Amino acid sequence: MQRILQDDASALDYYQAYFNNELWFSLLRDAIPWTQNHITVFGKTHQEPRLTAWFGPEYAYSSIKWPKRPFPDVLLEMKQILEQELSFEFNAVLLNYYRNGQDSMGWHRDNEHNIKQELIASVSFGKERPFKVRNRKTKENYEVLLGNGDLLVMHHLQEAYEHALPKSKRHSGERINLTFRNITSI
Repeated sequence: MQRILQDDASALDYYQAYFNNELWFSLLRDAIPWTQNHITVFGKTHQEPRLTAWFGPEYAYSSIKWPKRPFPDVLLEMKQILEQELSFEFNAVLLNYYRNGQDSMGWHRDNEHNIKQELIASVSFGKERPFKVRNRKTKENYEVLLGNGDLLVMHHLQEAYEHALPKSKRHSGERINLTFRNITSI
């Protein structure tokens, strides 16, 4: 484990190749019912620049509402491994499938009132891609090149920091990211 950042309230930990089985990517790509949602940002509606899926209690962000959906077996195994490693209970996971370097996620925080902020675990599969984090006040930036099977653990990060997965010409392969969370119902 490598600590990427730490301040009085937040920390970001990186576990390289935590999930080292090469089959995870294709299993997730083929087994998950992917959707391309429409999202409203600053009053404008457009297609999300990635495919997504949700498992857990009912959940909403921006203009997207996900119904309650139970974890499939492939995700239950991963959830149990993470819960044991991190001593934290997860009841939800948001999956993002980046089909190429043009699929992206802009600067944002996972700070909805119903997400427990103590810990969010982010797992990546597929081609490596730069993940960026910045302090909202100081604008100090951090970058982690996330590869296949890497685990990123965010401890109380959402209040003071925002993160993004920008478009990339150099890192253009397929990538799947899962963010495990604990949320209360909406």
